[in-house]
Amino acid sequence: MEFKISAEVLSSYVNITSKVVNTKANLPLLNNILLDVKKDSISITGTDLEVQLTAKAQLNAKATGKTSVNAKLFSQYINTLPKTETLEITQEKGIVKVSSKAGTAEFTTRDVEDFPLFESGDMETLFTLNGDLFGVMVDKTTFAAANDDIRPILTGINIEIEKEMVTMVALDTFRLSKITEKSQTEFVGKKQIVVPATALEQMVRVIRDTFISSVTDQPVVTCKLAKTGNFVLLQYGDIELYARLIEGEYPAYKAVIPVAHSVEVTASRVAWLESIKRVGVFAQSAIGQKVILSFGDSKLVMESQVPEIGNIREELEVTYEGEPLKIAFQIKFLMDILTLIADETIVFRATTKVAPGVFLQPSLGSFLHILMPLKLDE
Repeated sequence: MEFKISAEVLSSYVNITSKVVNTKANLPLLNNILLDVKKDSISITGTDLEVQLTAKAQLNAKATGKTSVNAKLFSQYINTLPKTETLEITQEKGIVKVSSKAGTAEFTTRDVEDFPLFESGDMETLFTLNGDLFGVMVDKTTFAAANDDIRPILTGINIEIEKEMVTMVALDTFRLSKITEKSQTEFVGKKQIVVPATALEQMVRVIRDTFISSVTDQPVVTCKLAKTGNFVLLQYGDIELYARLIEGEYPAYKAVIPVAHSVEVTASRVAWLESIKRVGVFAQSAIGQKVILSFGDSKLVMESQVPEIGNIREELEVTYEGEPLKIAFQIKFLMDILTLIADETIVFRATTKVAPGVFLQPSLGSFLHILMPLKLDE
């Protein structure tokens, strides 16, 4: 291979693709990114077997070729070069040479005959969403997905497609987030899949990359399902992300979502968050990291009691409808949702101290977040 390419283009695409590479993989080839040069383009691919990300750039190559280089070392070096430079890259036996004004660097290559790639055969389009909207949906759900592999299905985002509506749901044993938006395309029938949360987060990083967004003419994300049914393809401009689906039956979450409420509270999100941060200084040392919320008389009282350290109590004025209510939540989960909601105000609904609490963002009616309460000491 032999070609010239902008350092800015190369660094942006190498950075994006190398983020999916597992640098501690037992198979040495998986530590590498694939460089596939054709007459008019270069495709750069990184994979960890579960997720594969490919970035494609246009160029005029003097010679074509395909090889792989160490992802970590290659990206670190490329990032040190001035973005305004044009780099010359050539392949010789066993090495790839990068030439710049500063000098040259040679990288040992590996044979790519066995480089693992998803097979892009027949696929059906599930949905198409504006890139920013896709990012919002992912933000509003992935934080609620489980982080451990005890129940792998909970580390994924449940995506349901029915006609032109797309719903994303994430949950663990303590909380649930759900959001529904309209696709730009209509799917015939219904489909349900579970995509790794990490894969969706990778695509959001692509969307929000300054350089990639500047060169993407149509900022939309299209999701396609392989006919085999075991992986999806997410496309955004010249970026393609393949993700292997998580197998298993997703929990029947709809039964958990309250259909009615007897208490509704509207509060300043920022004021509540600032108060809860102070209460959290104590609550983080409490059993179960518990914070007790008492609603009534247009006030919210927040308390945390740690016998060996001390106690804290704060009050906040709120708009309140319903009977007085005392309920407890885990401090981290409460802070997470207060931080995530973007509006100046937040709406909280509940029924009893043992029933789930519902948090709403007034400007985003299709979103809800549910927190399971902790047991109150009688």
